Amino acid sequence: MNILIYTQCFAPKLGGIESVMTNIATQSSNMGHSVSVLADGSKSKSSSFDSQQNFEIKRFDQIKFFRNKIKSSFANDLLKNKSFDLVFFDSWKSVEHFNNPIQNKKICLIHGNEILNLKKKERIIKSLKKVDKILFNSNFTKNLFYKQLPELSELPSMVIFPAFIENINYTDDEKKYDLCTIARLEYRKGHHLVLEALTKLKKEKNLILTYAILGDGPELSKLKDLVVKNNLLHQVDFINNKNSSDVYKQSKIHVMPTITTPDSIEGFGISNVEAASYGLPSIVSSSGGTPESIDQNGYVINENDINELSNKISVTLENYSELSKKSLLFAKIFEKNTKIKEYLNCFND
Repeated sequence: MNILIYTQCFAPKLGGIESVMTNIATQSSNMGHSVSVLADGSKSKSSSFDSQQNFEIKRFDQIKFFRNKIKSSFANDLLKNKSFDLVFFDSWKSVEHFNNPIQNKKICLIHGNEILNLKKKERIIKSLKKVDKILFNSNFTKNLFYKQLPELSELPSMVIFPAFIENINYTDDEKKYDLCTIARLEYRKGHHLVLEALTKLKKEKNLILTYAILGDGPELSKLKDLVVKNNLLHQVDFINNKNSSDVYKQSKIHVMPTITTPDSIEGFGISNVEAASYGLPSIVSSSGGTPESIDQNGYVINENDINELSNKISVTLENYSELSKKSLLFAKIFEKNTKIKEYLNCFND
């Protein structure tokens, strides 16, 4: 098949949507399909990554107004000269500027945050009426979408959990960290709740646990202040010079007690699946679609509940061996060769 990826989000930039779109391109190419990517992003910053791929990537780094027009025009010219079987869009915002009349099977991914702002409702509806199918990252996102946009209830859709696992990477090496969180440092990710739970466990149970935080973002200084305030300096490491795989290998449990805010939700939770592939159980909150990113390999706690979080950390450590085995089994469901077929065969459902 000939596959076109029309996206704002793509590697080497990090993020959940970037991961999904890059994996669709990479795994499709690995299966022998012809892949073309039209992506936003700096040509100079992306050149090293782009040159290593087995598919063509065209970057658009102009200012937003001109970028959208130039990218759309380039796509029109490309589609005049080449027929594509599938066209994947990372969000309705990309579809909005795609104005090609040629009939292709057009697929748009829906993640959650991008449909919260109802001030853009008419734009969203107009854009998504151009596509042939929408793919939700969780059942939660699907239900939210139809609540927000009932006008699109007739549009064909399906749910595909968006995690691609490269390898099952379990190691029984000694772990440096009891807990870890792999996520952008944003308030809604709940890092501060984990720090409060560490403090509670130390005071009430004399349980001194180590915690690795990998990521960057606007909450960094506040989290560091909280570490100092709660006397956790010898328990918490802030890491920004390692790959996520290095941290997973050194940790026992992945913790991400996400919080719903008025302008942001967690549509799924890719890092929980990635953690499972290293044998890490996960503790997540009931916020958004996060509970759908674990199975019997961890625990779902009530949102913003430090008491329950503290308790489940203790319980998970006590049952670590059993939960770790369940994590590895759960991760196999998301192996890349199986997952890409869900996307490429979405019209056969």
